[in-house]
Amino acid sequence: MKLWRFYLLIILLNGSGFPVQAQDYHAIQGSNHAGSLGVHNNPASILNTPYPWDITVAGIQAKYQTNAISVVDYSLLSSPYNSKFIIGSGYDKRFGNAQFNLNLLNGRMALGRKKGIAFGASLKSFSNIKSGPYNFIDTIGNIHQFFSINPGSEPFNARVRSSTVFEMYGAYAQTIWDNAGTRLNAGLTVKVNRGLSGARADVADVTRNKKMVNGEEEHVLTGGSFSYGYSSNYDRWDDNRTNAGNLRDFLHTTRAGFSFDAGFELIVKPPGEPGYMEEEESWYDYEWKLGVSVVDIGWGQYRYGLESRRGIVPEGGVTGSEMDNTLGEGIDGLAALNDSLSTMFPLAGTGSDFRIFSPGRMVLNADRYLYGAWYLNAEMSINLVGLLGDQRLYVKNMNLLRLTPRWELRRWGVYLPLLLNTEKQFWVGAGFKAGPLLLGFHNLGNLFGKNKMASGGGYLALVIRPGKAVTGAARWKKTDCYAY
Repeated sequence: MKLWRFYLLIILLNGSGFPVQAQDYHAIQGSNHAGSLGVHNNPASILNTPYPWDITVAGIQAKYQTNAISVVDYSLLSSPYNSKFIIGSGYDKRFGNAQFNLNLLNGRMALGRKKGIAFGASLKSFSNIKSGPYNFIDTIGNIHQFFSINPGSEPFNARVRSSTVFEMYGAYAQTIWDNAGTRLNAGLTVKVNRGLSGARADVADVTRNKKMVNGEEEHVLTGGSFSYGYSSNYDRWDDNRTNAGNLRDFLHTTRAGFSFDAGFELIVKPPGEPGYMEEEESWYDYEWKLGVSVVDIGWGQYRYGLESRRGIVPEGGVTGSEMDNTLGEGIDGLAALNDSLSTMFPLAGTGSDFRIFSPGRMVLNADRYLYGAWYLNAEMSINLVGLLGDQRLYVKNMNLLRLTPRWELRRWGVYLPLLLNTEKQFWVGAGFKAGPLLLGFHNLGNLFGKNKMASGGGYLALVIRPGKAVTGAARWKKTDCYAY
């Protein structure tokens, strides 16, 4: 069976294709040293950090997971020469999730101890794919064989969502109250974006049955609908033009979107806190730091491409043999595919504009000072965007629960995030800070396991800040550049 036909079958019937792709620098969330990286988790966090400014020159983070494929005989510490990609067999629901972000020149500046701002630009991408249960084995040669090993009568359902935006943001935070025992900070981030790439595909209640055709048993699609669409800027790409010209038109035809973050952070001070100017950095000490925020409340905006379509299974049905014969050789693009599909299914356009809502969520964070340079951070992420209902297009974040013990000084840090994601996968991660460099792994199985590469990811950031200056001190000291 041709590879493209297999993936088409997956999209039309099951939607289990695997995506290859936020602000999940897990190690430092809740830390006083998070600075310009912490604003993406809670805009109020930019206040309780002792440095008058910091700049994330560049930061990159990627996270992914799937049960549709597995990678064996390979880790980041081994040679890929003998590695194998295996499509998962058996009867199961398939999923694939991925998120990626690139932070460019993100900055934070204190306006005294009780006010601060942050700003910057980011490229962010989220993809979610989920299918209903189906059976698969790697010896399938055609659609008839696929139907034969899936004799159940339950309808097929699947959903594919992908959104990539380039956003610019500005954040402001201020202390709301400050008394002997507690301090409450609040923050707001406003973000505008351009929708660089949007895609969706849906399969809804596709059913099939058996009937005799010319004395032979045939599997027949009997009902249901499907749709697929992509952002129209892809239509501007022309192989006969220069890459620079194509890129200019690709970006020129993007559309504007909007989102915001808002949060609070409650500082529970240690007993016997010194006076305002005494032991300058102790102003930022705490026993507990409790944060609540809503993040990525908004959307990316797109226009449907010319070859986006929606269709239904006709009343007379479509047999597996018809699909095998029609979706054969000679299909070299989406336009040709639409022509072939239109001979079997009634097709129509998908409309004009569409929004894909950002992975809006509530983040609850608690950071506890233990002793010395030891801290313990706990976080829960609650996806809110699903409250919009399935009539809306949206992407979801992978985070659920995280517990992170850390040992951290100004220049050095060691972190051990323990992660439980939305697909109930448990990962043990690690992070390290050495001067301006922050390096982390979401799943140490990527380093030390030979069959864990299908889920995981990591992050890398370069952050510069004054090494000895303290916000609110009577005098800033020499500003040697130390940082993450």
